[in-house]
Amino acid sequence: MPFHLLLCLVSVRSSASAHPRVRPEPSARARIAKRAGKRSLALQLIFVIVAILSTTPAFARPALASPSPLEAAPATTVSHRATKFDAKLILRVYNYARLDPVSLALSEKVATTIFADVGIELVWMDCSVSRPLSHASPACQSRRGPIDLVLRILPRNMAIRLATRNEPLGSAQTCTESEPACEVNAFYHRVDELATKGYRADRVLGYVFAHEVAHVLLGPVHSEEGILRGEWTRDDLERISWGLALDFTRDQSHQLRNAVLRRMGQPVPDDPTRANLVAP
Repeated sequence: MPFHLLLCLVSVRSSASAHPRVRPEPSARARIAKRAGKRSLALQLIFVIVAILSTTPAFARPALASPSPLEAAPATTVSHRATKFDAKLILRVYNYARLDPVSLALSEKVATTIFADVGIELVWMDCSVSRPLSHASPACQSRRGPIDLVLRILPRNMAIRLATRNEPLGSAQTCTESEPACEVNAFYHRVDELATKGYRADRVLGYVFAHEVAHVLLGPVHSEEGILRGEWTRDDLERISWGLALDFTRDQSHQLRNAVLRRMGQPVPDDPTRANLVAP
């Protein structure tokens, strides 16, 4: 008997006893039979309670949660995580937007994961803009080569000098593969505007880093899908915010890694498809 039904029965009995009706005095035999009936009812109640308690663990176990629509959504691209990195880029970060270190570290982690999936290691170098140049990190003053990129996170007053009418989230300098210290810019005020609409600023910024670094390596052209799409849709931004798959295509992944290897002076196989990814 369900526990709530048992409570209802007890409640009904209590209500009935609260308003007794006047009856004639019962005989001795009737009183004995009545006491026996009470004992029988008490035993029945005890049996019911024991049965309910014995089934309690089945109700106490939580049901297996079904996957949420976001967790169950199929990935749109293939992961290319490598077990060993033989391609590496160094990003010297100049945080002119004064983004707090924790948020910046989260954005860098997002970009690191994206490039790790294509076999490229990203090394981050904090080149603080809050200290005089003479007190900057010695590593930031070291000689720069083709694998060294300068990443600038710009506030509105600096970004408006570079931004175009279509209000991009960042920009990238067009460089040859032998040119050192190619510049990448992220316009943080635009990322912050997206945050007011409910998107994750730290994750979006990490994808901006990845998008613009890819332009340095592959040229200014965009694709119809993935990170290098010319304009991210609302669905793209939602997937980014929730940590779902929005990646480089398989061909782009291959070309990105080869481009880094060439910058490192490492031999790579001939790649006739590269001309399709780089604008003339």
